[in-house]
Amino acid sequence: MKKFLALLLASVMTLALLAGCGGGNNNDTPATNDTPDTTQGNDAQSDTPAPAPTDDGGIPVITWYQVGGGQPANIDSWTEKVNAYLEEKIGVHLNIQCISWGPWGDKRSMIVQTNEPYDIIFGDSSNYANDVKMSAYADITDLLAEVPGLTEAIPAEYLDAARLDGRIYGIPAYKDNAAQQFFVWTKEQVDAYYPDWANVHSMADATPALQALKDGTNEPPLLLNKDGISAIAANRYDGMGVGLSALGISYYDGSNKVVAVYEQPDVMDQLKILNQWMDSGLINSDAATANEATGMCGVGIAQGWPSAADGWGVGRGAEVVVSTFGDPMLSTDTALGSLACISASSPHKLEALKLLELVNTDTALRDMLSYGEEGVNFEYVDVNGEKRVHKLNGDWTLAAYTQGKTIHMTPEDTAKGNPYVDEILPQNENAVRSPAMGFAFDNSEVADTIAACQAIFQEYKGIIHTGTGDPEANVAAMMEAMRASGFDDVVAAVQEQLDAYLASK
Repeated sequence: MKKFLALLLASVMTLALLAGCGGGNNNDTPATNDTPDTTQGNDAQSDTPAPAPTDDGGIPVITWYQVGGGQPANIDSWTEKVNAYLEEKIGVHLNIQCISWGPWGDKRSMIVQTNEPYDIIFGDSSNYANDVKMSAYADITDLLAEVPGLTEAIPAEYLDAARLDGRIYGIPAYKDNAAQQFFVWTKEQVDAYYPDWANVHSMADATPALQALKDGTNEPPLLLNKDGISAIAANRYDGMGVGLSALGISYYDGSNKVVAVYEQPDVMDQLKILNQWMDSGLINSDAATANEATGMCGVGIAQGWPSAADGWGVGRGAEVVVSTFGDPMLSTDTALGSLACISASSPHKLEALKLLELVNTDTALRDMLSYGEEGVNFEYVDVNGEKRVHKLNGDWTLAAYTQGKTIHMTPEDTAKGNPYVDEILPQNENAVRSPAMGFAFDNSEVADTIAACQAIFQEYKGIIHTGTGDPEANVAAMMEAMRASGFDDVVAAVQEQLDAYLASK
């Protein structure tokens, strides 16, 4: 099994670690120690869920479905210790069911759609609204008055982002909710060929750096797969969870106008730079069709926070340094990158909420969920008078970002300072906020049109996001095909609902 990275959580994105730069949505993986793994380790147990108990000798048992690397080998001994702690604190027991990354999507859908017994399940912005439409989750709005510690632990704007028709059906995890992109440089290369790397913060800034790396190594410094660089549009436009990547509103211009993002001058200017990079040999020539680009690269693009460079370096197999690429962005999608949702059929709704309250306020429990069993998976150590976590192995397979707030977790002994407080918290607080925070689009009238347009986008994404060919011609051809399939109808529907939402605020 791939080793978990040294720091925690992910943005909204979960992709496997690679030694090069070409895998995943951009080039380096998002900052997370919850690395997706489609295979289980030798010690992992089956992904077949165990029956969900409802009580344990009169004590309510909360069944919580999470994603990760499958059930940890020591889940039984961990559960015994956790349950003793929970029984004393809030009078409940916990039954964790961890499903591996590979089958997670299908198994999660089956659990929700068939109303399989559970109390809490991990969700995110990609499935939250649809699951609520199916009446899968409990309306917890009024119950939140019973767990004041929970509502104090989660910023109000995050809870508001989870509102659908004014009601709340899930608890967002307060983690790296603002999406911050970074240029990730191979230190040995930039030290030798472009020591001014720290002043690179835009694609225009990056052009002389990439050329210097190519001249010095005689290799393309930026290795992309067919997903290319999605941050070109995402850094400036909020897709609002509509499910159509070519549509959004600007974070910056204040117009609140729904537009075709790839036609916008600020995006097209960057696409033209990307095309220049491709034509100049700064990108691998097969990027538009490559499932994975291998080799050692000089630069990648990743989402996370500064000290996540330690983890990205492990993935690349070399020491790396980072410079910011754009501002941190906060939207409904990024705020809802991880949700804990309670089943509408749960017999223990309030108890489940009290468990989530403890997870989000109690460091000891948060550490047990994130790091595993003390003495087996980790131990506490003193580092310069501060309590830290030292991992004893990489066998704890639960994805920590699915569980709750991270700011109060104990940092690892490998971290410089406290990245949760020193880096993630400021990013969240200083992020550019989307004007559509809290907006949820009802796609029932245009769902088929969205699907058709998104299928067209997938056909063009590889060439547009990798700089292959003339971007103006490629975008024009894509948008012509989308408009023939009803793109403008989707724009009108989103605009109408967004206007109504903003008018009601």
